[in-house]
Amino acid sequence: MERALPRPYTVRELTRALKSAVEPRFRDVWVAGEVANLRRQASGHVYFSLKDDDAVIGAVMWASQARRLAFAPAEGLEVLARGFVEIYPPHGKYQLVVQELEPRGAGAQALQLQQLKERLQADGLLDPARKRPLPFLPARVGVATSPTGAALRDFLRVLHARFPSAPVLIAPCRVQGEGAAATVISAVRALCRAGVDVVVVTRGGGSQEDLGAFNDERLARAIAACPVPVVSAVGHEVDVTVADLVADVRAATPTHAAQLVVPVRDELLERVAALRARLARAEAGAVEGRRRTLRALRAELADPKHLLSREHHRLDDLAHRAEAAVRGPRRRERAALDALRARLTRLEPRARVRALRARMESATRRLGGWQAATFRREAMRLERLGARLEPANVAKLLARGFALALRDGHLLLRSTDAQVGDAIRVALAEGWLDARITGQDAGEDPLPGRAAPAGEPERPGHGGEAVDPPLRRR
Repeated sequence: MERALPRPYTVRELTRALKSAVEPRFRDVWVAGEVANLRRQASGHVYFSLKDDDAVIGAVMWASQARRLAFAPAEGLEVLARGFVEIYPPHGKYQLVVQELEPRGAGAQALQLQQLKERLQADGLLDPARKRPLPFLPARVGVATSPTGAALRDFLRVLHARFPSAPVLIAPCRVQGEGAAATVISAVRALCRAGVDVVVVTRGGGSQEDLGAFNDERLARAIAACPVPVVSAVGHEVDVTVADLVADVRAATPTHAAQLVVPVRDELLERVAALRARLARAEAGAVEGRRRTLRALRAELADPKHLLSREHHRLDDLAHRAEAAVRGPRRRERAALDALRARLTRLEPRARVRALRARMESATRRLGGWQAATFRREAMRLERLGARLEPANVAKLLARGFALALRDGHLLLRSTDAQVGDAIRVALAEGWLDARITGQDAGEDPLPGRAAPAGEPERPGHGGEAVDPPLRRR
């Protein structure tokens, strides 16, 4: 007699029964384990296993969650995973679908921080070349910090001691605890919209957990995107946060930040006074130098004859130099040509004769070109000097109303250079006058023909034929 058996499950039925029994019970679980068999897909999904000493479970993290990770999972890393258990009937396997993942154990926080720095470095946010200098004298200073903290009091005390009238705009925010990073980001952006010239992000000292908001990647990128320079003054001097690394300037303390942001007003006033004094001295020196130059020019122009004589000497010197400059090279070139001719007479080979003849012709051309250039240069210099001597030109003097008296072609300089009855020629600006001397006077008489005083004999020439004196104004 056959034994009655219960109805067996099909594989499908059993798998579905397990799925229905297990999945609702493990919809939200935390699992601690070590990462193994890590695989990253091009789609962004991450597949790995979680294991301990006695068991292994497969795990998957979809791309949408993997992109939000603050660290990069690695083989052998102890992690804490949050997710739900899923049974996949076609393969008869179960896995943990991970929704959150964080490092676990010693060094987990340091690993997260190190990986964050590497990402920021890869994006160029830690490059010293992108750091901007602080404005010398900001019109308005923005501060993102807790409104009740000691950091703000210390900052304002030092700032107003250095520059009492410096305007400050405060954007209050939380500096520690859950959601603190988001409030700091909002404060920084609000200050930028308000048009401040520099932003100071600051808080006092604390533990690494207290300073965690300033190691947030979102805050680091918000600081880097700020359109004005940012000063980070977080914690004490030994504390270095990611915000410190991304900011344009890192201050050791809030008081140090105040010293960096504004100068000392009294020192600026002293510097301005010193610069004004230097400017006044420089102006006085420049004026005195101009006065000395003017006095020297006046002294030089007081005696035109001296100036004319000096220019004559200069012209003679230039003429001698021009002549020497022309003759010297010509003598040297002629000597060279004579030497070449002598060598040609001693050497019979035709090739050498042709080479020497070519050298001689080249030297002759160079001599001619150099001589012509020298003559042109010296001619231009003589023309410039002649232009400077133009005011002493006789024709210019005649055009100004003077006249020249000549006897037998010789210029008359004194009345005694001619005798009564002598025929003379008088040169005017336009034409000549022929005249005859009817009288002489060794003195100067600007009014010819004037009657002599009573009791005095009439001077020779007075009452006779009127003749212009040799050189006078018409």
